[in-house]
Amino acid sequence: MSSEWLTPEQKRSVLESATQLALEYKLSDITVNRLARASGVSVFDIIRHYKNRQNIIAAALEREVEVMAGAVAAPELRFPTETLRDELHMLAKVMLHEYRRRLPFIRRLIEEAVRDPEFGPLLYQKFLMQGRLQFTDFLAKRQERREIGEDVDIEAAAAMFFSAITGILVVVELFGGNKVEVLDEERLVREFSSILLSGIVKR
Repeated sequence: MSSEWLTPEQKRSVLESATQLALEYKLSDITVNRLARASGVSVFDIIRHYKNRQNIIAAALEREVEVMAGAVAAPELRFPTETLRDELHMLAKVMLHEYRRRLPFIRRLIEEAVRDPEFGPLLYQKFLMQGRLQFTDFLAKRQERREIGEDVDIEAAAAMFFSAITGILVVVELFGGNKVEVLDEERLVREFSSILLSGIVKR
């Protein structure tokens, strides 16, 4: 995708509008004309910049991941009295909060992935995998600070923790589990953090 056709403000408007329209329509029903009306950006400019609908959805997914990543504090911002456990607890809570805010959008993405086999890999690569990579980066920085063992496979650890936290939220909230049991987020965060830390903390 070219970066010169739309201004940053126009790109923001297009992607925010695409995300909002996804809450109202099937992704296959989000036409360029509909997106142009919602965003205030011309059909010609949208097509010239993004080329096709799949590129628009991919960019919208990437933007959502960037927004979620911005909610996570950098390691240098940790207070002197905070521990890695404290930091991990906070990260897990932020992840749950950010994903809960996007549950209607995530529901629409899952529905589209079930209908369109070509959309599933896009959802996985641009949203789920990128979210996991953000957590991998979180662990890598702590490994550089020698808080995590050098022999720890941080990619595997990140995949386990990320999948556990977000997977349970999605299952409970999107598939009716909340009608059967209340998701105890504090307990969830505490237990998964303890399991992760028992395997990665440097001894």
